[in-house]
Amino acid sequence: MTRLLFGVLALAACAPAADRAPAAKENAVTSTGQPGAPPTTESGPQAIGHNAASPGEHAAQGPTPEPVSAAANPAPGPTGDSAAEARGRRTLSTAFVRVGPDNLLTVGLRDGRALVLRDVAMRLKDYCGLAVGGDGPARKHCGSYADVVSARPGGTEPQQTPDLAAPNPLPQGE
Repeated sequence: MTRLLFGVLALAACAPAADRAPAAKENAVTSTGQPGAPPTTESGPQAIGHNAASPGEHAAQGPTPEPVSAAANPAPGPTGDSAAEARGRRTLSTAFVRVGPDNLLTVGLRDGRALVLRDVAMRLKDYCGLAVGGDGPARKHCGSYADVVSARPGGTEPQQTPDLAAPNPLPQGE
């Protein structure tokens, strides 16, 4: 018996709201004081809840911004690199993507020095890393891309590639 009672109550609770909606609309009083009229504000119709707007009504829209000419208000362009900075950035980034598990990068500078850097970070206008090698502890080095003339991954001297055009040495007699 109780199961039947709970079943009837569940069906009544799930009844469509369409039967109750006209009664709710008739009993609604708006800010204008007219029963059954849609709620309004000073700026126009206002939707209350998710079923307030009936078909054919449109949502309230805010003011539309005035169109502005792009020629009258140009956006500031990015500051360009000099030719030396662009070359240095390209050279360093090419070696940077090839850095191996040792995390070392050898950078050749315009003044003839070569630095071995660890944990290199490429930033917008410069690069920074920990200079390793020598007698002292690693020290932070930041430099301009314009000073970079060469870069390669790793910290050791580059391996000598054999001259393939040179003749092979003759074996010595035994």
